[in-house]
Parts: sequence; C-alpha cells; structure tokens
Amino acid sequence: MVREDWAQHGTAMEPQSAVIREWIGEAPYLFAVTDVEKFVNDERGADVEAAEFVAPDRTTRTLFNIREVGMLKRDDKVIDHAIAVLHPFEQRDLELIREAVETGSVSRLFVLVWSPRDVVRTWLDGSGALNLHTGEALTAPAPLMVEACRMMIDHQYNGLSSGPGKDAVVQLVRAFSTDGYTIEVDVWLRAYFAAGGNFHHAESIEKLVKEMKTGTKHRVKPRFPDNIFEIIRERLQERAAVEA
Repeated sequence: MVREDWAQHGTAMEPQSAVIREWIGEAPYLFAVTDVEKFVNDERGADVEAAEFVAPDRTTRTLFNIREVGMLKRDDKVIDHAIAVLHPFEQRDLELIREAVETGSVSRLFVLVWSPRDVVRTWLDGSGALNLHTGEALTAPAPLMVEACRMMIDHQYNGLSSGPGKDAVVQLVRAFSTDGYTIEVDVWLRAYFAAGGNFHHAESIEKLVKEMKTGTKHRVKPRFPDNIFEIIRERLQERAAVEA
C-alpha cells in the first residue's frame, strides 16, 4: 500500500502525478470514490481534480464506488491491478477498504488522503504503507504496544468504550505510561491498526487516550495483573527465542 497527502500538494500536485502514475502502473486507472454520481456531476470537485492530475485522459479512467470493494470479499475475487482510492472518509468505506486489504482482495492500493489528521492516514501508517511524497514508510509501531493492542482487541467483543473493553484499554495505556511510553493518540492508534484493529473501535481508543492525556482518571476494573507490562515483554522475548 502507498499513500499521498492531498494537503501537501493542492493544485500544485501535478509534478507528483508522474510519481503516482509510475507506482500505479499502466492504464486503465481504477479510481474508487465515495459517490460516482457526484463525481461525474461535480466538475470542480477535489476528487475530479485529483483524477485529472493522475490520469489526464478521461478515457483511461475507470470509476467505481468504494462500497463495491466490499463485493470482492463476498465474491471471493482479487483485483491484481492497482486501485486509487480518492479521499475516503466515511467509516463504512474505510472499513471496507481495510477488510479488502486484510483478506487480500486488493493486491495494490493507493490512497489519496485529504488531511494529515484523517484516521485513514493513521491506519495506512500503522499498516506500513509507503508515503509517496517522502518515499518512505513510518517506523513500525513498537512491538510491545502492538501486543498490548492485540489484548485490547481480545476484549472488544462488547466494544471498547465501556465494560471490559474500556477496562483493558485504560489499564494497558496506564501500564505503558508508567514504563515511559507516551500517551499519544496517533501512536496508540498506529499500534492498534498494526494489531488488526478496525475503524469502529478505533474511535473509542482515540477518545479514551485523549481523555487520559488531559488527566482524566477513569475508574475501571483490573483485567490484568499489575505487572502486565513485564508479562507482555517476557511473552515477546519468549516468542522471539522460539522463532530464532
């Protein structure tokens, strides 16, 4: 997967379009958008502008709605041609994209991100996507944090905003903070996505971590031993020894 931030280029994106085309490959250029009908009827929209920069010749473009990506999983199909997703933002669409990548229904994915603050960017970074603007991917999330997030996922059967799920998130973030890890939303969300988390429950983690960073003292029931950080570290050390 690769990504590009529209906010970094705006109308000056044209020089970068060659880099995008080189990664995507030869025509046809497959563009997934939120609403094809709106795209066709909005000649000045940001999605239209982006598509024109990447593929100036409209005859080389193939348009489809992002929700159609979900049909690939249902029909057990795989697209081996690169797909360019333009400015996805709705949670339903983001989840369909994530599931398509997770199940291997899409082999090559380019995502044009509207804002650096968009959660899809955090998912891409947590998943190791290449940033075409810099030519690099972000450093992978800390393995200990990813393991902690797998434990959060184990407790998200009733959500992460309350009950056992909230207990797990708060206790684990506290434990890592005590051992010097930062209480930062982006850092924890990247680890959560790297562990296989979804966009729906990511909202709860974002809310809880933001509150904890500002000093909110959540009352939770302990779900893990007090030395859970040491337990996770030892678990990873043992796993690494077995795999060596």
